[in-house]
Amino acid sequence: MKNIFAKPENVLTLCGLALADMALLLSVPQYVPTLHLAKTSFWNGTKINQVRFGSYPDVGLAELARAEAARHAGTWDAWAFACIALQPNDKEKPVLLVDAGEAPVANSVRIIQELRLPNDGFGLYGRPRFSLNVDGQALPLDEVETPRWHAFLHKGISKLKAAADNWERWSIPSSDETALLTRDDAKGRIWFTAHISTDAAQVRFLSKAQIV
Repeated sequence: MKNIFAKPENVLTLCGLALADMALLLSVPQYVPTLHLAKTSFWNGTKINQVRFGSYPDVGLAELARAEAARHAGTWDAWAFACIALQPNDKEKPVLLVDAGEAPVANSVRIIQELRLPNDGFGLYGRPRFSLNVDGQALPLDEVETPRWHAFLHKGISKLKAAADNWERWSIPSSDETALLTRDDAKGRIWFTAHISTDAAQVRFLSKAQIV
């Protein structure tokens, strides 16, 4: 598959920062869905603006974030939105979700990080997973690209020291992880295509009252 982004490193690094920021908030615990807008230039490096959503609907939150990104078009070249969502196939398992892309708001990547909520002792299960939205079609990430994208993602995580210093402590070994990966392989690596839709309407977002 050809690159869906002109500068995937910039997008994935911002994803990592958004992922780390949300993990840090949840560990406190606090929950504020956040849109990150980044502008990179040769002279000024990368500047990031954050839009915190203090109030929001339980559905359509990803679309709301995209609309906000589009409203600021011209002031950024990469965006990433982080929140918590419930998987359509398992309402009992909340996940940390990051949607991200480049300007204009078109093709995007969705990152899913399974987690344990703060009331059970905050933690992160396994590794983040990727799915792509290319021309409106949900696709898995090519296997050969996965290590490189993970490296970019962790580059972003490392930029938020408070989160990076605790990442290993938050990581929870999962006895189900090997079985899950095997099950994914058996399905032709389309777990995200089948179960994590890039259509925001099919993902129910948690309200503040549900985050404890």
